[in-house]
Amino acid sequence: MPPKKTSPISPPKKISRKSDTNYTDYEDSNNQSSRSRGRVRQPDDEVSVFMAEIKKSFEIFKNQQNVIQITIKDVQNNNNDIIKSMDFISKQYEEMKDKLIKLETERRSHLAYIQSLEIKIDNLETSQKQTSIEIRNLPVQQTETKSDLLNLVKKIGMVTKINIDENNVIDIYRLNKNKAVVAEFSSVLLKEKILNSIKNHNKINKDNKLNTTHLQLRGENKPIYIGELLTQKAKRLFYLARDFKYKNGYEFCWTTHGKIFLRKSAGAQSHRIDSENDLNHLSSPAPPKL
Repeated sequence: MPPKKTSPISPPKKISRKSDTNYTDYEDSNNQSSRSRGRVRQPDDEVSVFMAEIKKSFEIFKNQQNVIQITIKDVQNNNNDIIKSMDFISKQYEEMKDKLIKLETERRSHLAYIQSLEIKIDNLETSQKQTSIEIRNLPVQQTETKSDLLNLVKKIGMVTKINIDENNVIDIYRLNKNKAVVAEFSSVLLKEKILNSIKNHNKINKDNKLNTTHLQLRGENKPIYIGELLTQKAKRLFYLARDFKYKNGYEFCWTTHGKIFLRKSAGAQSHRIDSENDLNHLSSPAPPKL
């Protein structure tokens, strides 16, 4: 049997299918859609980044605010501590001020009390010295005794024309070597008579006041000063009063019964000087009369 002829195999024809076309279109559509979606999301990403930055900035700002709040709170606490300290210091100051006022009041009270005691003591000393006189600038004799001093006092009485009986002399002594001689008499009246006689003698004999030649003492002629025996306080005040007299043109400065007086001129009002304040008042100009 003759072999069967076979027809040559032709390549398969490409069959165009509608489904393939549709698939291709679908892919293209998907690609376009993806590209389209990429382009739409880009603004959203920028917004997200911007929002993230805003959020981050807000967090930083928030942290800074927290730090500031903490700092402010610390400052407030410090201020409160300062206020408390100031209140404490102010309270302490007021307490110290009250204490100082109290101490000053007590000091003034004590000072016034001390001054009153000094016045009382000075008055007692003055009363004890009421019958005594003080003879200054009287030269010291060799081997000087109370009898020698008594004889000198008698000579003073003879010169000033007043009889001084030794029985009326209670005591006589020199305070220290080359110092004044103190003579204590039996009465204040006798003491006053002796002082007045000496004053009259010096007033009459202005060019030859009582001096060492009247007592027949050897050596240089020296004036002899006789006055009341004053307390230490009165002596100092008398010294200041005499100095005030020369500096302010006063004519008279004297003592009577242990008290000190100043007078501007003859016939003028006398001023009793009990303290330095009295001298200060005299030196101050009087306020004008309205």
